[in-house]
Amino acid sequence: MNHRTARPDARAKGAVRGGAVRGAAARGPRRPDRPARPDRPRRTRRWVLAGACALLAVPVLADRVAAGVAEDRMADRIAARQSALVAAPDVSIDGFPFLWNAAAGSYPEVEVEGRARTDDGLPVTASLDLREVSRTAGGYAAATARGRFEVPLDALAAKRGAGFRLTGRDGRLEITRSFMGVPLVVTAELKLSGDTVTLEPAAASLAGRSIDPANPQIAAALRAAERKIPELPLGLVPSGISVDGSAVTVHAEAREVALADTA
Repeated sequence: MNHRTARPDARAKGAVRGGAVRGAAARGPRRPDRPARPDRPRRTRRWVLAGACALLAVPVLADRVAAGVAEDRMADRIAARQSALVAAPDVSIDGFPFLWNAAAGSYPEVEVEGRARTDDGLPVTASLDLREVSRTAGGYAAATARGRFEVPLDALAAKRGAGFRLTGRDGRLEITRSFMGVPLVVTAELKLSGDTVTLEPAAASLAGRSIDPANPQIAAALRAAERKIPELPLGLVPSGISVDGSAVTVHAEAREVALADTA
């Protein structure tokens, strides 16, 4: 072979190989195959499901709107009939679907919460739980009713005058006042006698030293602090009383409670 003729051929082959390499580099590595696009039936199913969800949401929303309207209407009518309320109460009608219950004239539970004021100006937070409410000839009736009526301790203390403090402690009422310039502290159990709240002394101290809680002066002071529970709405009857750190709560209940027409 002639070396002079072989050399140009080698250069030509190298140029061809180099051009191929450069061309491959310019094109870059081969990309993996792209995933196939979802077919039309799959997209159609998604739209159908989305439409079905939207259609299901419409009656649920309508049911909740109807329940809200009924709750507001009931709150306004309760406020019109209960003069002790300082504002329209919050009403919650439980049970789904509401429209079905309304058509049947029966609600499993109705909750009412409002703020009121007694004749002598004490603020009260009232909570009512009415069960099995159903339509009757005269309006509505509840199979059972339970109520909670909370009065703040600071409001009760203010009624007793300056220097008088009430504190709930371990389910008992702690009464603190000044006696001859020194603190007198009496701890009493709250009792319910019919519709009257009574106080039974459990412990007492004067200037930090224990004294007999059966002291006649202490007993007389506690008798003077007895309080009659005002008439409760819906014929509720007091069933118990409790105290916590901020309020005294009267518990009440009743059965077969007749309600005014609230529809």
